[in-house]
Amino acid sequence: MNPTLLVGTFDLSMEEPRMANESGTNLPVLSGGTLCPATLFDGQTHFGVAVAVKADGKESYLMIPDATNITKGQPVYITKPVTIKGEHLAAYLKSKNVSMPDEVKNFLNTTSISCDAFYFSKNERALTDTEKAAWLADHSGENDKDTKVTTIKVDDGAFLMMFELKFSEGLIGALTGDADLGNLFDITGASLRVLRCRDSSKKILEEYAALLGEE
Repeated sequence: MNPTLLVGTFDLSMEEPRMANESGTNLPVLSGGTLCPATLFDGQTHFGVAVAVKADGKESYLMIPDATNITKGQPVYITKPVTIKGEHLAAYLKSKNVSMPDEVKNFLNTTSISCDAFYFSKNERALTDTEKAAWLADHSGENDKDTKVTTIKVDDGAFLMMFELKFSEGLIGALTGDADLGNLFDITGASLRVLRCRDSSKKILEEYAALLGEE
């Protein structure tokens, strides 16, 4: 396994300007072709974890560059999409003597399930004075508003999760076994995206998308 997967490279010359701009934040940066938190290079001991995941002959890594500081903004992400072919799942269930209706078998044999993206970071902070003023204005009728506003946290981290289902022969045709019905209209796929991102984290998700697209 390439050790730069865990910590990136030590050639940070291209990152110095942006690292300076992000001084005081925990946002990770892109370094050496892999996402790498700038805060790793502080002279302290950090523990990184890379878990290899292989499906459909392709390998991805679940990356945790700084496992001891996930709650302080360090990310967790996969490096490549992971796809499971339904036919392999059907074969596995059959090997375990799990009986399935023919319709379900047909459905699995024409289906692929992929996790196209997963990125998570948590970086909580207190409200700024401007945010406090806006919150107080919205909650002016509450008696304990002055106490509540001091306990509110804002998460500047980012969360992106994308799943995709593909049906090579169509969902309706596979489930019903009616090719004529499937030829009229059918469902060939579906996708799900969950996104939480403030403007301050937009850049890192753009870089993460670029990393997923690399061969």
